[in-house]
Amino acid sequence: MNIEFGLGSWLGAFAWAMLGLHFLCLGRYALSIWSWNRRLADSVAAGDITKMNSPVAPLITVVIPCRNEAESLPLLLKDLGQQTVPLELLVIDDRSTDGTKNVAEAAGVRCIKNKGEGKKAALRQAHSQIETPWMATLDADVRIGKNWAMSMEHSINQSASSAVEAILGTVRLNATPESAWERFQALEYGCLMAWIEGGVCAEKLAMGSGANSVYRTSTYPAESLNEAQASGDDAYALLAIKKHGSHIAWNSDPQTFATTQPVQNWTDLWNQRARWASKTNDQADGETKSVGRLIAAVELSFLLALLGTISSSDVDFLWILVAVILKTLINQPLISSAARRYKLPMKPSDVLCFPWRYAALVWGAWWQLLRGNVKWKGRQL
Repeated sequence: MNIEFGLGSWLGAFAWAMLGLHFLCLGRYALSIWSWNRRLADSVAAGDITKMNSPVAPLITVVIPCRNEAESLPLLLKDLGQQTVPLELLVIDDRSTDGTKNVAEAAGVRCIKNKGEGKKAALRQAHSQIETPWMATLDADVRIGKNWAMSMEHSINQSASSAVEAILGTVRLNATPESAWERFQALEYGCLMAWIEGGVCAEKLAMGSGANSVYRTSTYPAESLNEAQASGDDAYALLAIKKHGSHIAWNSDPQTFATTQPVQNWTDLWNQRARWASKTNDQADGETKSVGRLIAAVELSFLLALLGTISSSDVDFLWILVAVILKTLINQPLISSAARRYKLPMKPSDVLCFPWRYAALVWGAWWQLLRGNVKWKGRQL
């Protein structure tokens, strides 16, 4: 009996195997999306902050690490100056060359120079000089509402009886409604924020954004910050807090949203996400790593299935279309939840185009990592 099994048959078998693997990954992905949406719905806002008594003395010192933020810093300082409760402000100038220090001092804000280099060194230096019970970290390029501090203080008071060492707030992108590029960034980041918020509230994640965080000063893990890494101060600090057995809370009140701007092009977006992905090497919890592997499996299996289908006549392209439709349907609930929760502009075309744009984002970020071309504030990661 002669059995012929040529190249075409091997390619067909490979394509079918990759399609099967991809559908299995999509099933696991769908379960994850359902779980993330469910636990996100369980998180609650800070409550009625209008009934809170305003403190006489500042409860929070806001720390703003800066490198060349002379253009953005005045806007944030203006927002902080309009807060409805008293605050202490401290700007750490990390070797700026654009007059950042002069901008801070002109606004009457204390500004000190970073004795080391990088954001982590700046935060460690700032921590040693803070006298208030709590310290907040805000990025210089975010904007906040006038009740940001009041809502954060309300969360502090609510957590007074528990071992909460950090309170996190939402960071959202300010997308132009007419720009599909900016809407995609805002929605994709909103989905990421929705996963993180739900995970923190369920005590599954030790993750947030250093652009909008509040820490108990006495237990801030300054010694756990790894200055050898140019980025990831929030990841190191929050993971250290979780490892110590303390709790991390999330303030879901929209009045604590910090808003920043989308990036201008794909290269900047790839570099940003590659930088964030680099944080999962040695300062990530178990769920962060498992979700990273799941996303990699979904995207890689789809690419291999697509290549196998192109190379073989044994598999109909209809199956690729089915896979894309399934992923679109799976993504839709999380995208819609993020748009509603974080007040993001969305059009029907955004959901349809999301799988392709997100694949381009993932593969571009991986390419940046493989090239070793990831930088942050002029420092190579």
